[in-house]
Amino acid sequence: MRYDITNIAIEDYILDLMPARERTLAELEERARKTGLSLVGPVQGQFLYLQALLMGAQKALEVGITTGYAAIYLARALEQTDGHLTAIERHADRVELASQVIGQAGLSDRITIHQGDWTEVMPGLDHDFDLIFLDVLRSAANAGQATEALEMCVPLLRPGGVLIADNVLCSAQVLDEDAPPLVRGIQRFNQALMLHPQLESVIIPLRDGVAICRKK
Repeated sequence: MRYDITNIAIEDYILDLMPARERTLAELEERARKTGLSLVGPVQGQFLYLQALLMGAQKALEVGITTGYAAIYLARALEQTDGHLTAIERHADRVELASQVIGQAGLSDRITIHQGDWTEVMPGLDHDFDLIFLDVLRSAANAGQATEALEMCVPLLRPGGVLIADNVLCSAQVLDEDAPPLVRGIQRFNQALMLHPQLESVIIPLRDGVAICRKK
């Protein structure tokens, strides 16, 4: 599934420049091409990897692990920083798939997956994460859940920690004045993070839109 919002030729040009992926990632990409499975893709995966590596992250959280694709990129960085990834996923079939591919990548010892709804799991987590990758905006249950996710993420970050949120431009639907509830929720999320007193933020048009926020 493609969510490109920039020039598709440019997206493909950047993608073609990416080096070959390890076997587990390549197999997930092929599965996505055949079934429409949603992946962040290698460009955004490399972006996540570099963000985690550059900041020397040791404690990272992924909210919405889906297939384990992004988790592998994060865990490859955490291998080098001697860090650990905590992940949350409510769907049992996705937990099963992610656990399988993470095991194939030899990264099971770097990742702990909590099966459950993020609204219930997050309050019980530690409050000193270096990096949070929020990937549930397109699956929000209602228009208010996106901003709820933001307000739950901020306390979990240490000062100087980074929040990365995916799908913040929602295939450019955020431009629509009469948007459906899910998109209205993302619009509110974007406004909230840009005005949040504890965050310094920017939105970049990578793939489906990525927000990067640093906790003051």
